Amino acid sequence: MKKVVKALSFILVLALFALMVTGCGSSSSDSTVSSSESSSSNQGTPSNSSTITDNRTQSATASFSNDDFETGGYLFENSIGDSLYFVFVKNNSETVVSVDGNATAKDSSGSSIGADSMSIDVLGPGETSIGYFYFDSVTGIATVDYQLNYSRQNYYKPVIANLDINQVLNEKNVTVTVTNKGDYDAQFVEAYVLFFDAADNIISYSSTYITDNDSEIKPGATLSAQLDIYGQAYDHVGVFFTGRSDGSRTVVSNSVSEADFSVTEHKLENSIGDTLWFLVITNNSEHDVGISANSTAYDQAGNIVGADDASIDVLGAGQTSICYFYYDSVANIDHVDYQVFYQTDLYYTDVIHNLSVDTTINNSNVIVAVTNNGSESAQFVEAYALFFDSQGDLVGYDSTYVTDNDSEIKSGATITKQLDTYNAFSTVEVYFTGRHSSW
Repeated sequence: MKKVVKALSFILVLALFALMVTGCGSSSSDSTVSSSESSSSNQGTPSNSSTITDNRTQSATASFSNDDFETGGYLFENSIGDSLYFVFVKNNSETVVSVDGNATAKDSSGSSIGADSMSIDVLGPGETSIGYFYFDSVTGIATVDYQLNYSRQNYYKPVIANLDINQVLNEKNVTVTVTNKGDYDAQFVEAYVLFFDAADNIISYSSTYITDNDSEIKPGATLSAQLDIYGQAYDHVGVFFTGRSDGSRTVVSNSVSEADFSVTEHKLENSIGDTLWFLVITNNSEHDVGISANSTAYDQAGNIVGADDASIDVLGAGQTSICYFYYDSVANIDHVDYQVFYQTDLYYTDVIHNLSVDTTINNSNVIVAVTNNGSESAQFVEAYALFFDSQGDLVGYDSTYVTDNDSEIKSGATITKQLDTYNAFSTVEVYFTGRHSSW
């Protein structure tokens, strides 16, 4: 196990969402493409002897046309009767642009059976991006006609070219590791994997955000993600990324450090071939913190086999709580490398310190009676029971919310819950998560 701990206190958080991408993949389609070309008027130099210095970059004045963009599309019909048409766009111009698109889906007779729109916030020179049209409850599409319009983007900065990307293809997933090599935050980075058969048809797709708790990858940071395919064998993949930036660089403070926390790891491989990797974290600092973690899983040969995120909304000073990485359809993990981020600017307040617990251990379960001794409601309280054998190995776990119909334990109230195991055990450890919000 290798651990990197980062203590964060952020002064700037962007709270907007958009779609922008890059990656590989090529396919042609019957489509129409148009562009709105933005041109700049040239101002002549004055007739006097004044000297003019123009510090504008080339992208601020360069023109572009539809010939500067390569496009293509892939049609995918999902299992619930919807159709998605993925469109990639490569920007061969010298201009940073945004992209807006509109599409009409047609059946084999040429009748229109669906329509949708899409957008790409920012696409830098040389970058490839992807978006998709979603035709809800539409099947039997024969062709998709789409139009794309390009406009100069003056607010958002492109980030895809700043990302150093490593892809690992496993039988049931693609695991990607992304490093931000740029000088500013890469915000809302999202990975898309299109899984293809040998005939270049999409058989599945997966997408996930690859960001920390501030929805970004900070300069120099590396994060990983696992994108899964279920029940099918694939021939090849197309991996694409979305993201943008407002040009900010998050300022990091060090009010807490790695020495302020102790972490214990427990591994459990379940009966269906998934692996759970638990982190039991104790906060020995004087600060309440929010916790996020990102991990990469390896087999005994050192191959990357999976990745996942974990988080705890708030962990009070002096308290212990739990989170876990879930590696779907990944077995035989040898070790996990992970980063833990501790954030001190919080939305929530700690409630664990207000809880008193009476525990009853039986042959196949543990009963917890939880009382909220605080003056405020304890919201979304969840109990985790880890069951160990006599050798100290984790042989089972269970979790359940300990709340009323309002998803809370009200001040002074007691709620009792049962957590089960189907394996013989020697000892059990019980941990809690929870929070309070005044919203």
